[in-house]
Amino acid sequence: MDFGSILDDSVSYAKEGVWERWSRWLVLIGCMFIFPLILGYIVRIYRGEKPAPEPKEWGALFADGLKLLGVQIIYLAPVLLFIVLAFIPLIVTLASAGVFSESYSTMSDSQMERWLDSHPELISQLLMTGGFLVLLLVIAVILAIVISLFSFLGVVRFARTRSISEAFNFTALLAHIRRIGWVNYILALIAISIIGYIFGMILNFFSLIPIIGIYIQLILMGIFYVPFILFSARFSTRIYDAGVERSGEPSGPSSLSPSNQ
Repeated sequence: MDFGSILDDSVSYAKEGVWERWSRWLVLIGCMFIFPLILGYIVRIYRGEKPAPEPKEWGALFADGLKLLGVQIIYLAPVLLFIVLAFIPLIVTLASAGVFSESYSTMSDSQMERWLDSHPELISQLLMTGGFLVLLLVIAVILAIVISLFSFLGVVRFARTRSISEAFNFTALLAHIRRIGWVNYILALIAISIIGYIFGMILNFFSLIPIIGIYIQLILMGIFYVPFILFSARFSTRIYDAGVERSGEPSGPSSLSPSNQ
């Protein structure tokens, strides 16, 4: 897999999509405030439309965006469930001990020390619930990594097939990953994760500027988040198409049957 070519194509796609196309850029910025619209636009990119499509057919965009949101929520639900389950015992233990009561919040340091001395069982309970919390959080992280292996291609498969259930066709997704190659696929996930992390770090850097930093960050997010969306969606599309090409199937919009277009 030629990662250099894929990255160059994704950058060019994002640049051509908004550079000197100020009206489209502004419309897509507006779509971010009605997030199903920007998600629906991402679906069109996933379908292989090139160059970047014009945002139109707003009803279809909104509907596709809601479907993509549903797919993302379903993929994310198991991780969120483990995170919630991890914190429930800790919260119950603290609540039963009265930590959230008004009287506890008004205690001085010396009063708090005496209160803890009078509740020796709380330390052991906190150690148990803390260990349980760490265990479930570790499971949640591992589960998130495993889920990302499927969700990265699952959302594109949903866009191509126009079927929500196909986003969770794990047998087909595993076969698709094998066609791409596990090493190539994992490297692609690492690459886009690093790029996203660097993008976020750069934006967060401006928030450190006193007083005006948060405003600069919000302005830059408004300007550059749209090109990043185009870049990352196109990158996902190219990785997906690498598996399609090796299967001998047609890729892009032409692969859709007339009845689905």
